[in-house]
Amino acid sequence: MRRIIWTALALLVAAFGATIARADAASDRLRMAFYDYDPDLKLAAVVGPAPVLKNESKRQTELRRRNRVEFTSAHDQRVTAILTLPLAGAKPYPAMVLLAGSGGHKDTDYIRLVADMLAGMGCASISIDAQYHGERSRKDRSGDIHLINETTSRDAWVQTVIDLRRAVDFLCSRPEVDKARIGYLGFSQGGMIGATFLGVEPRIRAAVLAVAGGGLADWGAKLGLTASPRMTANAEIVEPTLHIGRFAPRPLLMLSAKRDELIPASATEALYAAAGEPKKLIWYNAGHILTPSALVVDARQFILREVIGGPAAR
Repeated sequence: MRRIIWTALALLVAAFGATIARADAASDRLRMAFYDYDPDLKLAAVVGPAPVLKNESKRQTELRRRNRVEFTSAHDQRVTAILTLPLAGAKPYPAMVLLAGSGGHKDTDYIRLVADMLAGMGCASISIDAQYHGERSRKDRSGDIHLINETTSRDAWVQTVIDLRRAVDFLCSRPEVDKARIGYLGFSQGGMIGATFLGVEPRIRAAVLAVAGGGLADWGAKLGLTASPRMTANAEIVEPTLHIGRFAPRPLLMLSAKRDELIPASATEALYAAAGEPKKLIWYNAGHILTPSALVVDARQFILREVIGGPAAR
């Protein structure tokens, strides 16, 4: 009799576990559906010269060509971007998708510096304006779309992830870009949104997330913000830690700051813990603005090895 009881209990536990697993899988499918779009949606891309930069050096103009780009995304959105193509190196070029933080845009100074660094490595890049940023900004909307206590922010997060996917579509449409060698680099809010993007976009070969974090609801609670039912529901859709695990087994590099004024260490550690292998986390003795070596040494070496590949990466 005792054996029968224990067998029955074991069967109940197994059945309960299977039910939970099915529910989790269904929740994940529903979560991912927010980031889907019609595969036959036309880009209707417009490519022209990028705005002329002040004090641009001759070396920069000889290094790369900059183009301003517009293309169509989901929900009848037009996305503005900067496409930077190297003027040296072998075609088709590898490419990186770039996204700035909450206070930046497609042509923010540090994004432009990264694009120039990549061009010098023979790598193309596209940087987009996130929803409510740059040319897409609105006086009645905040660029802090990581504050997911508002439904508008949740929707802007979802829109930006789809826009990043459409940027990959655009790169894949260009004959000078190698569609098998596309990576991602996001900063701060661009790293958080990027973590969600990486979990839903299979064409990214490797990624760098700089000063990013996850566990948005817990993070807010530690700041004294009350986790409203709306915020909890929004987190179920956008939370980076619920998406980043799907990026494995593609390589991930996280660059973080020991003295970050904006991203708590617990948020960085939560995001890193949720990611699968292979992954690496480097801590710098810096604030939210990382030391130059983070990009010109560590990120550069990672991109050479994991995205560009070839003899130069050895």
